[in-house]
Amino acid sequence: MKNLGTKERNILCFLCFFVAISFLNSEPFISFEKFEHNFGNIKEEEVSVEYDFIFSNTGDKPLKLIDVETS
Repeated sequence: MKNLGTKERNILCFLCFFVAISFLNSEPFISFEKFEHNFGNIKEEEVSVEYDFIFSNTGDKPLKLIDVETS
């Protein structure tokens, strides 16, 4: 096996460092299609209205939803 020169060792160290930092920085990240929804005017007899907020985990670790509340 060939001995690595200074340039090759530097490149290899940089790649190892980059891979290590990538793993340390991995985290969940929630992304929403829309952040808000305006229902407009709702008549009193229209008791139930609903809207589905679409979201996804665009991070690279599992996303846990805890203590979700509506308003």
